[in-house]
Amino acid sequence: MKLGTILKNSLLLPKKDALFKLNRMNMRDTLVFINLLFLILFLPDAIRFVQNVKDTNGSIPDVVIIQVVFLYPALTIFLTTLIVTALAGISYLIRNSLNRKLAYHQLWKMTSYALTWPIIIFLFIKIFMLNLLFILISIVIFLYLITKMILIYPKRHK
Repeated sequence: MKLGTILKNSLLLPKKDALFKLNRMNMRDTLVFINLLFLILFLPDAIRFVQNVKDTNGSIPDVVIIQVVFLYPALTIFLTTLIVTALAGISYLIRNSLNRKLAYHQLWKMTSYALTWPIIIFLFIKIFMLNLLFILISIVIFLYLITKMILIYPKRHK
């Protein structure tokens, strides 16, 4: 897998060269990349959960360990797919309003890569418990990146 290349190019977005290199990546690598980002994003919550759940002896119950090891990754993969699909739908609306030639699967991949910076910012928000302004900044960065990426592609011919 080319996770290092994907990370480097997704941090360089919305540059045209980086976008075209990322669109040549296969969907398996894209899914692994975005799921790793979301696992890292939700990791502080899992750590806080484990730290807050202790029995009377001060140890962590086996049920909690099972939840964190098995259910946490499964829930994260489900949420990742759901969130990226919903945001790809918003990207599809932006594509339609800008009248560009892009297929939905390209928008799905572009959405995954455009989430790199917002996820990194949101991770710092969670770790340092910052305020709502930074969340809004993450949303604006995503919308800016996806719009600039869509604008790289040519308009549709009627």
